[in-house]
Amino acid sequence: MTSTRLIMCMFAAMALNACGGKTPQPVATTTPDAATPTTAAPAPAEAASEDGITARAMLEQALAEARNWAPDAELIGVATSLTEGPRHGFWFYDVQSRAKGACTRIRALANGGVSNVGTGDGCMLMKPVSLAFVDSPAAWDAARAAGFNPGDSAQFGLRFQRDEALPQARECWVLWSDLDGDEASGLTRGWCVDPVTGAFVTRLSGKGRIEPLQ
Repeated sequence: MTSTRLIMCMFAAMALNACGGKTPQPVATTTPDAATPTTAAPAPAEAASEDGITARAMLEQALAEARNWAPDAELIGVATSLTEGPRHGFWFYDVQSRAKGACTRIRALANGGVSNVGTGDGCMLMKPVSLAFVDSPAAWDAARAAGFNPGDSAQFGLRFQRDEALPQARECWVLWSDLDGDEASGLTRGWCVDPVTGAFVTRLSGKGRIEPLQ
């Protein structure tokens, strides 16, 4: 599946450039779209372990760093890559500033380090995602129960998703691995999990697209 992994990494790098970020290593993309759901905050994130941190473990610290960059910073995506489970050594938080018309990327490490690794350049503004998303273990468990096979490693991405398999654009925790790629078509069919309820939604077609805020 070497070709599929290359396609996935190239796709991730292209999306990162759209958000004004650097590329320290391959990551999942953010694809925002549709209205942000409002819900009560989920249970507190689990603490760090030797296996890494969950997506919510350092969310508040990442948001604080984002607001140092821009007071009106909004979260438009969460991602990590090459993970063997719902915990990982790092998570990326893509943010945007409507006032600046710019985007940047915040990186949180399992050792507690948080830094702005994006360029903060101008970008296409996206629909912000809800801060009350279920944590990565809930998304992982739902996708695995639906048949998701992480293979050697998996990709995680919380984003607004438009896809032929969805009746309308919606927020998804999207998980995929090399095994979800089709080398012939060049498509990667991820698994959409509802970030509000933690329930599996559908297997995506891979024919999604990024849409602007307006």
